[in-house]
Amino acid sequence: MSMIARPSILFVCPDNAGLSLMAEAIAIHAHPGVRAFSAGVRSVGQVDIAAMECLHLEQIPADGLSSKPLELFGLTGAPRVDVAVALVDGAHLALRHLMVGRLVRLERWGLDDVSRHRDMHSRRIAYREVLPSLKAAVAALVGAEAGPLATAAA
Repeated sequence: MSMIARPSILFVCPDNAGLSLMAEAIAIHAHPGVRAFSAGVRSVGQVDIAAMECLHLEQIPADGLSSKPLELFGLTGAPRVDVAVALVDGAHLALRHLMVGRLVRLERWGLDDVSRHRDMHSRRIAYREVLPSLKAAVAALVGAEAGPLATAAA
């Protein structure tokens, strides 16, 4: 019996406090056939409670989510990454730099950088507005990644 590794996806945004954590949670919850991770480009901050509230309202578990720096995924022994997704503009530059020499597919989604909204109310609204697009994009990505693996396993 041959073992096919589950595809692994790294979601990256500027601070790994909201959008990338939401993408990770969505992938883990809705697509158990993939491994999902998230990280932040610049200094890692605290998890944005507005993002966690948005996940909670959608009944998507957020237990265990934590903010992590992108550099962790460049270290020896870091999880294998098949696809790295820059959720907002600018994050792709750090991904390209970190993933040099690795066989990783890079994607740019260009979502609204919710972290730029300073007040909690604005972030709550922004997360709710971006959530349907984020769920659809994660589902499309997982479908694209799972297809070749499912074919190879047959």
